[in-house]
Amino acid sequence: MSDITISKWHSSVIVYLLLCFPIVIGTVKIFGNLILFIILCLGIIVAISQKASPFKITALRSFSFITAGYFLVMFLSIVFANEPNTSFLHLGRKIHFLFAPFIALAIYQVNWDINRLLLSLKVALIILGSIVLTQYFLGIERPSGMINANVFGDLVVMMIFLSIVKIFAENRQNQILTLSAVLMGLVTIILSGNRGSMISLIILSTSFIFLTYNHYLRGQKKLQLIIFILFSIIICMFFSQQTVRDRAFLAKQEIGQWINNEHKNTSVGLRLEMWSSSLQAFQDSPWIGVGYRNANNVVARYADDKTKDAISQFSHLHNEYITNLVSAGILGLSALLTLLIIPLKLFIKNIRHKELYFHSVMGIMLCVGYASFGLTHIAFGEEHMNAFYVLFLSILMPYVKMQEPSAIMNI
Repeated sequence: MSDITISKWHSSVIVYLLLCFPIVIGTVKIFGNLILFIILCLGIIVAISQKASPFKITALRSFSFITAGYFLVMFLSIVFANEPNTSFLHLGRKIHFLFAPFIALAIYQVNWDINRLLLSLKVALIILGSIVLTQYFLGIERPSGMINANVFGDLVVMMIFLSIVKIFAENRQNQILTLSAVLMGLVTIILSGNRGSMISLIILSTSFIFLTYNHYLRGQKKLQLIIFILFSIIICMFFSQQTVRDRAFLAKQEIGQWINNEHKNTSVGLRLEMWSSSLQAFQDSPWIGVGYRNANNVVARYADDKTKDAISQFSHLHNEYITNLVSAGILGLSALLTLLIIPLKLFIKNIRHKELYFHSVMGIMLCVGYASFGLTHIAFGEEHMNAFYVLFLSILMPYVKMQEPSAIMNI
């Protein structure tokens, strides 16, 4: 089954780092990157000492090509941009994808325990929630640990839905711990004021119910009631916020103003103007794009005169898919979709296998979560988000690929 062998100390170090990662990634950026760097170094040692290539190992091959390929396409879009030097800082935030194959190589064949990984996610939620509550009572506005509030909210949402995959298979004690962690996570999201995360929360809640219905909930009236209550709480928490209701009313008003060409220089109006103008900007360089730093300036050329200045001041187009289409062209959007769809397809394919069910649900939640984050901002433009996606995908995707029945039959 394995093309390489690893030592006991290697396995122990990797397991320890994997368990620490969820706790530190939501606090200080350097700690999360340090863990990935150590794992990367171990992967390079394995590659050199055993002459192993992640691109040649069956379980790692597809993961390695989609991650390294994504980075390569982003690099090419910058090289061919009019002002490439201004975009390399943005590319640096995606460096995790270049080294992802060797991170996966280091984790490959490590005997990690899903239950311990889930426990670390729950502990992380409780710790992060405690930090945010402390900041809130100290009077800090939009408390979010020590990182950006939007990124913090997205990470917490992701941890919530990765940590609950076994909730219906756990004993009462672990279920109480899981629910406590989820509650702390929900409180954290509300206090951080990240409305984009609330949207993803609803999308992931719906996805989780759909995935678990046939496996656990069909015919289980009590469990169905519990899920209904939890889902209702999430919806009520979202719509009970005065700011959410106010913004929903304002958004409806601003959409009408933009459609009627009355007033476009509003929060929603600027986004709609950016997105509509992006289709014209895309035609300037349809295959490789205009470069990340150039994207907003190019889009502004095609926008309404009253919105040009405001649009050019934005750092991105407030949508991951449109931003990639304009900045990196068809190749960039294809690379992004491949990064999400190829793993998602693998996890959906293997969810019917009992031994891989929980791993597959975690993988689906990871892909759906990041896909939903991209609707309102640039998830793959943030170091924390990239580090989280790379590490968890490097844990889950090779494992499912290696353990799927078709792979075992070919051994």
